[in-house]
Formats: sequence, structure tokens, C-alpha cells
Amino acid sequence: KALVVLQSYQDFLEKHPFLIPRQFVQHHGIHLKLVLSKVSFGSDWKCDFLYLSKSSRDWHCVLVEIEKPWSRYFKDGSNELHRDFTSANDQIMRWRSWFAQDGNRLGFLTSLRFVQSDSWASNPTYFKYVLVHGRSAEHEHDPGRRQRLSAYERDDFKIVSYDSLLSGTNQSTDLYVGVKKNDHVKIVSTRFVDEAIFSWIAPQRLRITQALQSDILRNRGKWFHRTTEEGYEYVLDHRLSEVPVEPEGR
Repeated sequence: KALVVLQSYQDFLEKHPFLIPRQFVQHHGIHLKLVLSKVSFGSDWKCDFLYLSKSSRDWHCVLVEIEKPWSRYFKDGSNELHRDFTSANDQIMRWRSWFAQDGNRLGFLTSLRFVQSDSWASNPTYFKYVLVHGRSAEHEHDPGRRQRLSAYERDDFKIVSYDSLLSGTNQSTDLYVGVKKNDHVKIVSTRFVDEAIFSWIAPQRLRITQALQSDILRNRGKWFHRTTEEGYEYVLDHRLSEVPVEPEGR
């Protein structure tokens, strides 16, 4: 039952990806305006969302774990941490330990190489972690509780409450939601967001739905990537027909 409930929140965020937290986003923004859903790693782990963000020097690979909105931070009437939070925090720590091993980290990044592209993948990638957990009412007016939680945050780990997902929506851009397969990404979103992904990733490495293809064509007036600086043809005039179309769903 708990897994079904969590999936409903996952589904909601996938349909409204502008709500997905933007911690650790660098000045180039979220790479290709693409967030990947349910990315597997290790023997049996999956992060709920993953996105890449680059600067001129490096990449951030951000893994997001969502817990239930009613997950607790603290036990009633005390500053003692609740099992909900300690369990979620422990999971993030285990992820960090796994990625700290060179073989694990390099193997995982190799699987993302076609998203990063060879020209940029040689730049260092730093893993970052975001935990979406509970409600801010538990700690926002209690300095002792706030301090207790902040002690768990690090330069690669941030804790956010569900309330905060709404706080930056005016500045948050929409995103594509993708599902990573062995050798391609299927974009499950049905709305046109941006064309850069189709210029960056080879067509055979992508899959789209008929609904997305139709919306891309409806938004032709927003295209701006051209085949040459002097040319009048858009990249998507050629690329879109080369991207395989699959039924909706994963």
C-alpha cells in the first residue's frame, strides 16, 4: 500500500515536472531540460528522479529521493529524530557509499555518456543528493529542530520539505521526463518543452510518443536550432522524422 501511495506522488511530479526540486543546478540549468525517472543502480536501488547540470568546468549528477508528504522528521514533543527520517537519511548515505567506489561511479557514468555527450563527458562529474521529505511545519518555527536537521546536510546533500516544492515555481522551467533504457531514453512527456535534446542526442538514442511528436510540430514557431548559421532549415526539420515513435507509457 505504501508503495502504491508513493507511486501516486511520483506520477504527479512526472505530470508536473516544474515542481521537481532544483538543488545543485548550475548556471547552464538542467541539461537538455531532461529529468530521468526511476533510474536504477547497484543491485536493487532506484532514485526517483535524476538530472544532470553542467558548468563550464564540471557536471552535477543529482539524485532525488521522494518520501511521503506525511513522513515524520521528529518524534512527538521532542527533538529526537523519527525513524521515517533516519531510514531515509540512511538510504542516501548508502547511495553515497556506493558511488564513492570508482568502479561503480565510472560504470554508471558510462551508461549516461550518450546523454552527456563525449565532448563534455570528460569533465568531472560530482554526485549530489536531494531528499524530499515531510512537511516544514515540523521544524520551521523551532530553531532547535532546524539546527538538528541542518547538521545532516552536506555540500552534496540537501533536505527539502514538500512545501518548498511550490516556493520556486515562478522561476522553474518545465522539463521533459524520460525513462532511461539500455541504449536510449524514452521521453514520456507529451508536451513540447525545448528542442535542444533533439540536437544534442542522436535520434536513434531517443524515443517519443505520437502525442509529443504532434505537439513539437504544433510549436514549430518556437524552434531556433538551425542546420547552419546562414541556413533557413531547422535541425528538427530533419531530426524529428528520424526519432522512433512508440506508444504512450514506459
